[in-house]
Amino acid sequence: MAAHDPGDIPGNDDDHGDRPRTDVDDHIGIDLDTGAPDIAVSRRVVIRRRTATAMRAAAALIGVGAIVFLWLDDHYGWLDYRPGGTAFFTYVRPIAYVLVIMGGLLAIKWEIVGAVVGAFAATAIGAFAVNQLIGVHAALVIALLAVPALLWLVADALDWSRHQVVAGVTTVAVAAAIGAGAGEYVYESFYGPTHPESETEALEPSLVRWVWSGGVTSDRARVQTRLEDDDARARLFVTETGRWDDATIVEPDERDGPLVGFTATGLRADTDHHYAVEVDGDLDLVRTGRFHTFPTGPASFTFTVGACARVGSNGAVFDAIRAEDPLFHLIAGDFHYGDIPDNERERYDEVLDLTLRQPAQAALYRSTPIAYIWDDHDYGVNDATASSASRLAALSAYRANVPSYDLAGDESPIYQRFDVGRVRFLLTDARSGRVPGETMLGGEQLAWFLDELVRAADEQAFVIWLNPVPWVAEASQDADDWGGFADERRAIADTIAANDIDQLLMVSGDAHMVAIDDGSNTDYAADGGAAFPLLHAAALDRPGSTKGGPYSHGELAGSGQYGVVHVVDDGATITVELRAKRYDGEVLLSYEFEVGSAG
Repeated sequence: MAAHDPGDIPGNDDDHGDRPRTDVDDHIGIDLDTGAPDIAVSRRVVIRRRTATAMRAAAALIGVGAIVFLWLDDHYGWLDYRPGGTAFFTYVRPIAYVLVIMGGLLAIKWEIVGAVVGAFAATAIGAFAVNQLIGVHAALVIALLAVPALLWLVADALDWSRHQVVAGVTTVAVAAAIGAGAGEYVYESFYGPTHPESETEALEPSLVRWVWSGGVTSDRARVQTRLEDDDARARLFVTETGRWDDATIVEPDERDGPLVGFTATGLRADTDHHYAVEVDGDLDLVRTGRFHTFPTGPASFTFTVGACARVGSNGAVFDAIRAEDPLFHLIAGDFHYGDIPDNERERYDEVLDLTLRQPAQAALYRSTPIAYIWDDHDYGVNDATASSASRLAALSAYRANVPSYDLAGDESPIYQRFDVGRVRFLLTDARSGRVPGETMLGGEQLAWFLDELVRAADEQAFVIWLNPVPWVAEASQDADDWGGFADERRAIADTIAANDIDQLLMVSGDAHMVAIDDGSNTDYAADGGAAFPLLHAAALDRPGSTKGGPYSHGELAGSGQYGVVHVVDDGATITVELRAKRYDGEVLLSYEFEVGSAG
């Protein structure tokens, strides 16, 4: 190949010797046949270089924009979430910050490494976004994480050989696949089903979205329903025979948009009743329900208790509870894990609507009346107290959606009471009156409860206290259980001891376990004399964990678990049988005791 005089190269002759150098000069292409400069090749090199620079700048800009957007969303709430999707903001968004910053810093020196981190972040965070955010917003979050990764990959690939491009693309694709798998695995581990799904079939759509009953006594019952139409006219039909032509018609006594409440009165005690909702003159026979009015005097009955179910749960445990054919079902807190942080009433309506439309839960609540006290996750966020920003919305939503017993004022905790035969049930709210370091129940509720304990012991033969949070726990100032309120716990125990209340059973939830204590560890009175049996019944559909203790009959962490209480009252002695069971029918723990000489 002939040599070329540098003077033959454009820009090196005497006429152009003073011309400023350009990117083309730094990337001169050489024609391999002639050895002459190839300006076309040179320009392609320059274009690639400029394109790569622009892509790096765009990736950096979008990465910074993603961080700024997520930070501003924390303040202004631009991203909208599905019911129960607040975990994205609490736990996932901070991880997104870390991964975006890490990817950006690594990409300064190694674009391909930044691309790998970005691809992993987009798919791992995306698994949570898809499940917890509404569709458009989930796509936006994924794009904010994925686009910088794609730009870093392309910027690096512009300088690679074909084999290097294939290797780089493959590496990034593998990182994305690993991220998707890891994200979905973690999501399912924390928020997915924990035991087999129910095989109960969903009902066909009708004029009624859901219906359930509660507040049952010997002569009355509450029914709450949500209609498809906000303005539809509704009436309740109640019958003992199951024939609707001889039903009693009940007009609504509460109305809140599509939410309608009824109180059926003058009912016969210890009797099956069927009900259906008429909407604009058409009786909805798709979603009908039933309840059994409570007996009076000495009576035997069975009730179930359970707590802690994930949002949208449709687990087989609800079929197992329904198969027990209980007189009623106690919901002992964490009915759902909505974790609603703000004073937005519609958020509570949304998650309750989703919960009550799950086939297995809907079938249970249509056939079995309920009594329901919340805990932290269905009242507010984790460990929520009276200072919760969503407190008023929670109280309003509870009253509009839940068929409860008589409640105090609109802003009071949701404590309530009812009787079955000679048994008094007291239900206390451990969240909406709580002031950390001061009181678990709040002054109003505590005064009510202490008075009711004494009255119940005088008026009835046996008392069952639904207390949603762990009672047996070491004293610790910051504890979320009764150990954090040791003085108030002692005051309650001293009241029990001073009034010789020895006919008491506590049922609880919160801890994702079943546990039974025979009274060996429940006595916190200053001078003793306040021991009583205890049953923990959870988790319905959440990963297992244990709290508090010790418990005389042990504790078992797990899911798909619930409690069954059989009360046998022959008029002289009340025998109580406690069973902790699993969705497949296995009895995990059991204990039986008698309340002697119940007069």
